[in-house]
Amino acid sequence: MTNRQDLVKENKMGIRKNRRIIFELQGEVSTTYADLMLLLADIEEHRSLWHRNFTAAFTGNRAIAVDNVNDLYLARHEMTNALEPKSEVETNFRSMVINETEIEQIENSVKLNEKLKEICLRMAEVNVIYESITGLVAQTNEVIAEKADTMISENADWVDGALSERMNSSTVNSNQQNVASNSDRLQKLKELSRMESDQAAAVLSRIESETKSILEMGDDIAKRRERIQADRERVTANHRRTADLISK
Repeated sequence: MTNRQDLVKENKMGIRKNRRIIFELQGEVSTTYADLMLLLADIEEHRSLWHRNFTAAFTGNRAIAVDNVNDLYLARHEMTNALEPKSEVETNFRSMVINETEIEQIENSVKLNEKLKEICLRMAEVNVIYESITGLVAQTNEVIAEKADTMISENADWVDGALSERMNSSTVNSNQQNVASNSDRLQKLKELSRMESDQAAAVLSRIESETKSILEMGDDIAKRRERIQADRERVTANHRRTADLISK
């Protein structure tokens, strides 16, 4: 009888210890969740910043820069056409320069197309990653939904008396086994929770340090746009001089 009472006290103490660990773990898991949501918010912010930089660099700077070069080639064509050859040799020279200019323009376009193809392929890779991430979210949602379905059935069984039956059939030894099982599960959860917390903290630190480089790239893009726009003014001046040459 004494052994049984001692075992009951031991179970009670084990349950209280487990209860404390549960309480501590709930706080740790909740903190990790908050850190992960903060991490996700920072990642989303980075994605928005990267998209802003991409739009500024591609739709903005690139479009102006390409237009500048095309207008300069147009000016070269007009300058060449404005030549007035006085011999067959000079006529051939003018035709040769026209071909030379067009070849250079084609070469430039081919190089731009190669870079554009690389950009498209990289963006396609990003889309594949997004597809994978979306699939992972969908899988997670399915796991949660399945867990809810299982718990709905189990809760119905508990209401119908399964929980009371389990309590009525419990013994000191079965309680001891279950307390020990809960303790083992909690130890594993503590290790897993701390590992996830450390990993989340490491990624969050890295993401925060990357913010500076993203913003610096945005500043570089803005400075480059100023230079490209300044080039645009020079292109316009070049066009005016070319126009004057044509009508001379």
